Amino acid sequence: MAARYKYTGATEMQDRTRKERLFDETEHELPNFSPFSASSGTIDKAYDLLSYLGKNNPFPRSITGEDTVWLLDNTAYRNEGTGRWEAEFVSAAFSQHSSCAVVDAVSAIAEKIELDEKDPNYPTVEERIRPFLQDIKPGTQVKALHRGNTPLKLGPGGRNGISSDIKGLPAREGGELAPTFAKVPKGADGVLEMKTFYAEPEGWGVISDIDDTIKVTQTSDPIGILRTTFLEKPEPISGMPELYRSIQSLIQEKSPWFYLSASPYNLYPFLRDFCQQNYPFGTIILRDASWMSLPGLLTTLTLGTEDYKVSRMEKIHSWLPRRKMICIGDSTQSDPEAYGEIYRAYPGWVKAILIRKVEDIAAIGIDAKNEPERFEKAFEGVPREIWHVFSEPTECHKFIQDAVSSYIQRHHSAMSAPKRQKSSKDVPYELIYWPGIPGRGEHIRLALEEAGATYTDTARIEKGVDQVTAQIDEQNIGDDFNPPPFAPPILRHGDLLISQTSNILLYLGPRLGLSYVCEQILIPFAVVPSGDDEEHPDALYKVNALALTALDGLSNEVHDCHHPIGSGLYYEDQKDEAKRKSKDFVENRLPKFLGYFERVLQGKASGEGPWLYGGQLTYADLGMKAVAAAEKSGKYAHVFKLYSAVKERPRINDYLASKRRQDYSMGIYRYYEELDFGPGGRD
Repeated sequence: MAARYKYTGATEMQDRTRKERLFDETEHELPNFSPFSASSGTIDKAYDLLSYLGKNNPFPRSITGEDTVWLLDNTAYRNEGTGRWEAEFVSAAFSQHSSCAVVDAVSAIAEKIELDEKDPNYPTVEERIRPFLQDIKPGTQVKALHRGNTPLKLGPGGRNGISSDIKGLPAREGGELAPTFAKVPKGADGVLEMKTFYAEPEGWGVISDIDDTIKVTQTSDPIGILRTTFLEKPEPISGMPELYRSIQSLIQEKSPWFYLSASPYNLYPFLRDFCQQNYPFGTIILRDASWMSLPGLLTTLTLGTEDYKVSRMEKIHSWLPRRKMICIGDSTQSDPEAYGEIYRAYPGWVKAILIRKVEDIAAIGIDAKNEPERFEKAFEGVPREIWHVFSEPTECHKFIQDAVSSYIQRHHSAMSAPKRQKSSKDVPYELIYWPGIPGRGEHIRLALEEAGATYTDTARIEKGVDQVTAQIDEQNIGDDFNPPPFAPPILRHGDLLISQTSNILLYLGPRLGLSYVCEQILIPFAVVPSGDDEEHPDALYKVNALALTALDGLSNEVHDCHHPIGSGLYYEDQKDEAKRKSKDFVENRLPKFLGYFERVLQGKASGEGPWLYGGQLTYADLGMKAVAAAEKSGKYAHVFKLYSAVKERPRINDYLASKRRQDYSMGIYRYYEELDFGPGGRD
């Protein structure tokens, strides 16, 4: 990711708020419990020690009928490398019992919020405080069943009883909501059903804070936090449910929502119920920082929130880097700073930012939180049309509608009248092709190398073949704008995904900052004018015809010599037919194509020098022994003069000698000695 810019004023305001609102004193007066009971038996202590190994724990414990299990809702995404569905599954395991004095904890909270023991709401405090006090079950493995037919093993968890696992999932339709059930013995309780939202790579998404953005929490007041968390009925911020429904209608129900809060995981069931009752379904992401710790609740909500939120948004970006995100937060914590930082880190990912200016009791603390200067500093480098600070949610409807409409209009305009752009080292091209042989991918490589463009090549990266197979997998149906490719080579450039060798090279031409695009012919090499030449507006089509002819005769037909009956059959299954095909190609087809290009090179349209068209670089490096024999015949002098001229190009010469070039020990395709016919053929 890009280098971080951080406005540290958020940390300063947090520290001042904690000092002025006496957070430290309040935390000191709340009870803190050890997460591991001193009275634990030998077996429990052994499990505790093994839990230090995390997922490498060889002896995880199982859920019993006296345990509590939470399965947390999640979002599935397509792996950028393989194209297959996967998701992060988070589970938590506790004992239903507590080894600490629950009554003391309840009494401490009641005293702080001035709640009498005889108050009818007193039991509410005990109910909500229990997740903070239940004994943790470190090193526990949870078994689950996804959609009734995919078994999952989650964990074993670490010291905090929480496990996090990336699991591959069966193919589903984007926007689908799929259930997973915990497989537990009778008596176990908790959140035993979770839901997975399948989010395709393209489209919109929403990242929303919870506390004082969509729910009244009073995060600037320690007593207010305790009261709204442990006693009062959770209350949505006025107007926010309506705003979120409006956003959902604009960006469609297939868009993923993430509720990213600094609240601890202890509050997951409480916040899950609240969000599901008032807001669109989404994945709730909380902090793992206050197990068996009441003071920890106040700490997680008020310290280190910017770093925490940025790190979680980085994770979301790794899942869905091509989504267009809407970020919504408030002014009580560090939402403006975190959203500003993530915008700068991933330019173009965040399309709109909404910040609720909290002016009620939750704003108690630092007036500077709502000063314009704070927002200007937090959003330094972020275009003014991207972010909006509001007091009433009704202000935001038009802002979001304009943001979505503006993007759609710009995108459709770009689709209907694409601008040709020069290549940039900041926007590398991605070539997706098989490793092992140069193949048709070499046509694209030579174009990129001649232009000096920055690109990646799956043929040269670890597990690059997975990207190839993912693209041509029968389950790949493409995305909102790109149909699935049939076969490599494939080029990805930003959001664009295209295939077919000649099509890719036509796209690359003007964008490489050249007047021409190089097209290799068996390693062919032809240049296609950009089409902007006023003197020769139709030159693009003339040279493209030459390129297509070269690809047909000197690449595709050569490849087919190995598979004359069927491309799905191995060469060994059709060797006799391959010999007949190769002999006919060398004796009849190859001379026909070489003769054609010899005529082209002698024509006036080729211009001065050894080039195919217009006096510019137009032809190929030919890499077969049969072609070498043709060279000795002397019939194709102009063709091989062109061959030499291409090899002498400085960047091509450098490429041919570099490790970037695929191994040519077997030729551009695989070499079989029995197919190595000379001009006169062989028996």
